[in-house]
Amino acid sequence: MAPGTQARLITEWPDLSLGEVVTIIRYDTSQGYLVHTQTHSEELWLPAHALSNYNRKPWPFRFKKPAIIPELAPPEFRDSLRDVTVQSGAKIVLKCRVKNCGRSPKISWKKLEPNMCVLRNGRFMLGEEDEGVAMLIIDNVKLSDSGTYSVTISNEGGICQSSALLTVTDPYPALQEPQIQVLSCSSVLLEWESEFYHQFWIEYCQLGTGEWLSPNNNRVINSQRYTVENLIPGETYSFRIIAVQNKLVSLPSVAITLPVADNLKWQQEQFKNRYLELEEISRGRFSIVRRAKDRGTNLEVALKQVTRRRQSHHVTQAEYGLLAGMQHVNVIRAMALFDNAPQPGIDTIVLELVRGPLLFTYLCEKEEYTEATVKTYSRQLMSALLWLHQKDISHLDIKPENVMVDLSGSSPLLKLVDFGDSVNTSKSVILPPACLEFASPELVLGQPVGKHTDCWAAGVFLYVLLSGVSPFLDDSMEETTANILKCDFCFPDDYFAEISPEAKSLVNNLLVLVPSQRINMEECLKSTWMTTDQKTVVIPSSKLKTFMLRRHPMNLPTTPTSPAYFNNEQNVCKT
Repeated sequence: MAPGTQARLITEWPDLSLGEVVTIIRYDTSQGYLVHTQTHSEELWLPAHALSNYNRKPWPFRFKKPAIIPELAPPEFRDSLRDVTVQSGAKIVLKCRVKNCGRSPKISWKKLEPNMCVLRNGRFMLGEEDEGVAMLIIDNVKLSDSGTYSVTISNEGGICQSSALLTVTDPYPALQEPQIQVLSCSSVLLEWESEFYHQFWIEYCQLGTGEWLSPNNNRVINSQRYTVENLIPGETYSFRIIAVQNKLVSLPSVAITLPVADNLKWQQEQFKNRYLELEEISRGRFSIVRRAKDRGTNLEVALKQVTRRRQSHHVTQAEYGLLAGMQHVNVIRAMALFDNAPQPGIDTIVLELVRGPLLFTYLCEKEEYTEATVKTYSRQLMSALLWLHQKDISHLDIKPENVMVDLSGSSPLLKLVDFGDSVNTSKSVILPPACLEFASPELVLGQPVGKHTDCWAAGVFLYVLLSGVSPFLDDSMEETTANILKCDFCFPDDYFAEISPEAKSLVNNLLVLVPSQRINMEECLKSTWMTTDQKTVVIPSSKLKTFMLRRHPMNLPTTPTSPAYFNNEQNVCKT
C-alpha cells in the first residue's frame, strides 16, 4: 500500500482495537508498515498481514462444485512412422499422426540403433479434435544418420510408440566449398567445381549472426561462379553452395574479412583528427558514451558510439536525423554522425555535452526547494515537449533518468535527452513501456502511443517533483499496473497539504485515463498554475532523495540512459 493510504486493522494487536483505521507512512520488507493511529501519538510498526486496505470492497465468492474430470483416453496412431530411403545430403521428414493427444502430451524421439541416443529436435503440432502430428526433420542427411528411429507419445491416459528405419545412400559425389576472390570492399566472386551438379543456390553468413541468407532471393544459378554484392565493408563472411538437384549442401568456405572502403578510411581519419577521446562517461544497452574534445573548436562534446551488431546502422541514422534537427534550448542536439568510426562496425553520434547532473539529483543535493522551482523546470520540460509535438515527434520515455540540468550558464537549464524511443506521431506505433512508473495506460496495454503518452508521463513527473513520491507505485509490479490502468491516485495531505490547488489541478488534467481527454502541452503552459504566482511553498528534498534511492538502490551517481554528463568543477566523471 502506498504512503498516505488508509488501512484497517484486521487482527488483534496490543493497545489497538480490531477494525481501527490507521494511515500508512512507509513500508519495510522486514518490519512491515510504519503507521500513524488516531489513539497513539507515536508511530507504530505493524506486520502486513494485520492490515487491509480501508477502501477495498469485500470479495464475494462461493465454492464451486468440483468438476467431474472424464477419464482421458490413451493416444493412438492414425498414421504410424514409415520406413524411408533417401540419398545423402537430402532433407528427410519422419512424421506420424496421432489422436487422443490430450492438452499436454509428452513427445520423445530416439535413435535406437546402431547407438541409442535421445533426439531434441522433434516437433509436435496440435490440431483440431484432439489430434496432432509429430515430426522429426533432418537437414543434409548423412550416411551416419542411417538407423532405426522411434517416437513415444504419452498423456495421463497412456502411451503409444512407433518406429521406422531410415536408410541413407550415397550415389552422388560431395559438393566442394566455393573459392573466394575479393573484388571490392562490398563484393566477392565465388567459384566452384562440379561435374555432376548443374544448378545451385548460394548462401552467406555474417560472422556473429549464425544465420544463413540468400544474396539473390533464392534464384537458381546455372553456372559455377557468382558475384555477391552489397556486403558490409569491414565485416567477416562465410559462403556455401547448395545443389538444387538433391539439396546437397557444401561445407562452408573459409571466413574472409572485407577491407574497409577508401571513403570509410577517410571518415575514420577525419574522426581521429577531429576528436580527442578523453574518458568513458556511461554505458547503455547498445552504446558507450565518451567525453571528447573537438580539436577544431576546443569545445568538449559527448560521443555516443553504437555497435552495429547491437543496433542496425539505419536505426542510428534515424536517431541522428532526429537529434540533428533539434533547435530548442531544452533539447539536446546532435552535431555530426561518423559511419564505421572510430573503427569498422561502430557508428558515432557527436552530441553536445551536458555539464550537470540529472534534474532530480540536482534537487536532492539541496536541503529543500520550492513549488516555484518546480514550476520553472516544469515549464522548460513542457516547452520542449510542445516544440517536439508541433514537429509530430513524441519522446515516449519521459522519466527522471532522461531529464538533466546544465549548470554551465548563469542559471540552471533543463535538458531533455535520450530519443531512442522517439517516433513520428503521424503513424500509430506500439512500444513496450520503458519505465513502468511513468508509463501511460495505453503503453502498458500495448495500444498506439503518441503525444498523449508524453502528456501522461509529464503529469507523473510533475506529481513526483511536488511530493517526492510516485502516484501509482505499489508493493508489486502487478499492483502498480492495476493502479495505472484504473488511474488510481490521490493527493495525501502528508505530501500535498501545502501544495497549491492550481498545481494539483494541472496534475489531474494530465493523468486522465482516456488519452483524448488529457490536456496538451500548450494548454499546460497556459494553465492557471503556470501563468499566476502562488504563495511560497517549501518542499523538503528528503522525500525526493528516498525516491531516487529506491530507483538506484546501489547508491551510485545516477546518469541518463543516453549522453551522460561531466562535472568539470570536481573533475569527476559521472557514471
